[in-house]
Amino acid sequence: MAFGLFVALVFVSLFSVPISADKTSSNIKWWCSKTPNPGPCEYFLSQHPDAHTFKHKSQFKKWAMQIALDRAVKAEDRTKGLKFRNKKDKAAWDDCVELYDNTIEHLNKTIGEDGKCSDDDSQTWLSSALTNLQTCWTGIEELGVKDYLGKYVTNNVSLLICNTLAINKGQPKKQKYKDGFPDWVSKGDRKLLQSTSAPAANIVVAKDGSGNYKTVGEAFAAAAKAKPTTRFVIYVKAGVYSENVASGTKLKNIMLVGDGIGKTILTGSKSVGGGATTFQSATFGKSISVFVYEN
Repeated sequence: MAFGLFVALVFVSLFSVPISADKTSSNIKWWCSKTPNPGPCEYFLSQHPDAHTFKHKSQFKKWAMQIALDRAVKAEDRTKGLKFRNKKDKAAWDDCVELYDNTIEHLNKTIGEDGKCSDDDSQTWLSSALTNLQTCWTGIEELGVKDYLGKYVTNNVSLLICNTLAINKGQPKKQKYKDGFPDWVSKGDRKLLQSTSAPAANIVVAKDGSGNYKTVGEAFAAAAKAKPTTRFVIYVKAGVYSENVASGTKLKNIMLVGDGIGKTILTGSKSVGGGATTFQSATFGKSISVFVYEN
C-alpha cells in the first residue's frame, strides 16, 4: 500500500511539471510576440507572481492594460517633488505632472470598473493617453530642458500603451444623430443648446463687476469648489478677457455661455518663445469631463 501511494505521488509530481514557470513564460512570449514592443511586454508580465497561461485574447488584453496603468502610476510618482533649476524646468514639469494624471485617468477608464468600456471607447482613451505622454516630452524638448528632465520621463509607459492599442484594435463606429446632435448628447444638454434664450446661470462673469466674478479663471475655480453633479452654467458677459484659462481634470459638467461671436472674447499671449510650452499656450485649455461651450 505504501509503495502504491509513493508511485501515485511520483506520477502526480511528474505530470504537474508542464504547469511550470517555463510554460507560463513561453505562453507570455507567444502573446507578446503579437505586439509591436514585445520586450517590455515580456519583462513586465513576467514580474507578476500570479502571471498565468493566457487562453484568450481578452485575458491578455486585460493584463496588458493593467500593466500599462501600473507603470504609469509608478512613472507619475517620479514627476512629484523634483527640484528645478529655473522657470523653464518648472514650466515643462508642470505639464508632465498634469498629463500623467490625465493618462492614469484615461487608462483607468479603459479597464472600466463596471466592465462596460467598449473596444471603441478603449481605443479613444488609449490614444489620448499616448498623446498625453508625447505632449509631456514635446514640452521638455521645446524649452530645451531635455538634458535635465529627460531621464525622469524616459520609461516604458508609451511602449506599453502602444501594445494595448495594437491588441485592442477598436474601430470607431459611424456617428448617429438625434435632433441634430450626436446621440451621446443627453436630452437635458440638447434642451440647453436648442434654447433661444440664455440658460439660467450658476455663475456670471463680467469685467465691469456686475457679475459674481471679473475673470473666467475665477469662475472655473469657484465651479471646482462647488463640485457640480449636474450641468453647471457659467455665463460670460460681453467683453475682452485677456487670460489663459486652464481647468483641471477634476472639473465636470460645465457649460460656458457667452454673448456671441465677436462679443465675448477670450484671448491670451503665451508662447514657446515667451517661456511657455505649446500645451500651456492655449488661451482656453480644458481637461473637463462633459464640457459644453456656446457663444
